[in-house]
Order: sequence, then structure tokens, then C-alpha cells
Amino acid sequence: MANSCKTTEPNRSFIIGKGGGFTGKYEVFLVQSNGEVFKVVNEQPSSTMEVKIDKKQISEVFREFDQLNIPGVNFSYPGNMTYFVRCTENNKTHEIKWGSPNVAPPQNFIVFFDKTWSLIRKK
Repeated sequence: MANSCKTTEPNRSFIIGKGGGFTGKYEVFLVQSNGEVFKVVNEQPSSTMEVKIDKKQISEVFREFDQLNIPGVNFSYPGNMTYFVRCTENNKTHEIKWGSPNVAPPQNFIVFFDKTWSLIRKK
């Protein structure tokens, strides 16, 4: 599944998700720069669009996504419930993940996740 961290690519995307806990299940979505969001199952996006985020909101999401600088950050502290944002650049996958009770993630990770998640789940 191709998703891109690069700011110069016209069709950019990233993966966002959360899960674990008692069931071990994850809820994962592919967010594209055109505002289309697809559920990801078994590492593959579904063919049915979950939601369409409007142009102004998706621009803001990708501006904030760029500020996370995922390729330049090494933050992997999963927990019982794990939250993550993932992208691919030059065929290399970059991911930030958190949930460990022992390591607090940077506030901008939480704010970005919560804001983006609420746009996806608003339907």
C-alpha cells in the first residue's frame, strides 16, 4: 500500500489507526490528500470510501501532518492500547506510535490524532 510523507507529491496519504486492548483489534484508515478516507483491512485499503473530508479541513490536516515530521522522528512506545500514524517515503515506512503508560507522547501527536480521528469518525 503506497502512502507518502512527501510534501511535493500531488496524491499524498498517510495511515492512522488505534487498537489493541482486550480484543487486540485495530481500527485503521488511509487518509488521502484529496479528502478521501478508506478503511484498511489486512494492510489493504477497502474499495469503498468511508468518508470525504472537505477541502479546507484536509488541507489543515496535511499541514499539521507535515509538522509532525514523521520521517525525522523516532518515537515507538506501544502500549496495551496503541495509537499510530504511518507514512512511506522512498519505499521506506515511517511510523510514530504510542500508548505506553511509561512514556508520554509529544502533545502535538495527540492533538493531531484526536483531530484527524474525529473528522474520520464524524459520520
